[in-house]
Amino acid sequence: MAQSMTKRLTRTPSGFFAPNGGGWEQMPQPPRWYATSVQVCGIYPFGAGTGRPIDGSPLGEDMMTHTAVCTDHDALYRANIISSPSAFLFGLNGNGKSSTAQTLIGGQVGRGLTPAIFDPIKGEHVPWIEELGGTVFSIGPQARHQLNLLSPGPLGYAARRIGGKVGAELLQLARAKSIDLVKLCVKISRGSREPLSDIEETAVEAIVDTILNHVGPNETAVTADLVRAFAEVSPLMLERTGLSTPEAFHTRFARLGESLRSLMTGQMGQMLSGTNSIEFEPGNPGGFCFDTSSIGQGNTKLLSAAMLSTWSLGMDAIDAHWELAQHELAKEAEAYANGDRYQAQVTWGGYTSLMDEFWYPIRACEGMVDLVDGLSRTNRSVGAAELKVSHSPKDLLSLPNADDREKAKGFIERSGLLMLMALSRDDLNELSKVRSLTPKEIDLVAKFNSSKTWRSPRRQKGTKGAPPGAGKVLLKISERVGIPVQMLRTQTQMALHDTDERYQ
Repeated sequence: MAQSMTKRLTRTPSGFFAPNGGGWEQMPQPPRWYATSVQVCGIYPFGAGTGRPIDGSPLGEDMMTHTAVCTDHDALYRANIISSPSAFLFGLNGNGKSSTAQTLIGGQVGRGLTPAIFDPIKGEHVPWIEELGGTVFSIGPQARHQLNLLSPGPLGYAARRIGGKVGAELLQLARAKSIDLVKLCVKISRGSREPLSDIEETAVEAIVDTILNHVGPNETAVTADLVRAFAEVSPLMLERTGLSTPEAFHTRFARLGESLRSLMTGQMGQMLSGTNSIEFEPGNPGGFCFDTSSIGQGNTKLLSAAMLSTWSLGMDAIDAHWELAQHELAKEAEAYANGDRYQAQVTWGGYTSLMDEFWYPIRACEGMVDLVDGLSRTNRSVGAAELKVSHSPKDLLSLPNADDREKAKGFIERSGLLMLMALSRDDLNELSKVRSLTPKEIDLVAKFNSSKTWRSPRRQKGTKGAPPGAGKVLLKISERVGIPVQMLRTQTQMALHDTDERYQ
């Protein structure tokens, strides 16, 4: 009987599969570890690579495969995967947009890029830049630093050190930037319903040139000079505008005079009352941060003027750094040709910029998109990787002016890397009209912030909280399938970036 039963059993490597046969259908899963190819090189068996990007900032792990993901817009551009070293990050409040941005930029800083941070609302990036040894400029009516629209700024600093033809060109560029800043602030002060006319822009240029032509070598023009120059009409101002007398000038540009005077009153006047140039230290690996958090969020005009002015200053600082580095290289080469030795005092390693709360300035008034567009189109030519952060695609796609809406779409279309944190389905459907998203990707991102339960343990006093979607981000380039990543934060980063202090 026993022999007959044995014949009916089928023997396998896992035992006999029959009642009481002892077969085991489950295979044990061996433990897994993540490591670089250098660390696991030669280990046998089961060394396997990953199809996820591993060149760039260490971000976290793939939410599907649990493999490591390391990438950023600068690394993707250098690898010829995207056509522009730019990224756009969208996400609802409280899900870690700023932390995600810091993680990306922190990896780039580790590779030698210099951070240029524009921090408008909370001042949350200031401790981080200070820890890196960077320079922080606190801008606002009652802040440590005020703006001077007519200051040559970093370009003037570089021009003085370089001199010659290049120095003269930099001073001309600084002049053009001053004119643009004055026009910008007048537009913001007036609001969306009253743009500057062509002839008013001509008058502004003439006023600025009049001021700069009369500034001595040891003097600095200030914003308040705009009002004084308007009152004392120069021959240049009459020539440029085609008017014959100062009275005719004042009559024709009475409204412009009111706008210039309004710039010097109230909080706007306090913020623009700076008398010195905002300088920077070229070559500082800690970079710089413009902090405008002292300005109330409800004061859109003031905040927009501060943001766009500091963006312009930041781009000037990058241009000045490049010119100084080239000047130092030329001196080094000249010394070598003469048999001498010279160590360059300023070197170039590239920049990475962060423009947080991007929606504020473009909603300030019509035509503002053009000014922002001009500041953000040149990232490749100036050697700066660029990251913009905003709450929702609707911030850009729902602008009241149709022309502004179309131009704002270009910010999204030109971004090499798109990063999506928790967003509503409506947001994602609108975004998919500009950048292709599959239904599965829309469903995945829309569920980032969904909680699995109505109940969970209350957080303890002194501990940091996080919603279900915290740190979850979908990385998307061109038509490729997006990669969902759970971002990781180090203890050092968490210690320097805490937006939950009052709840703790």
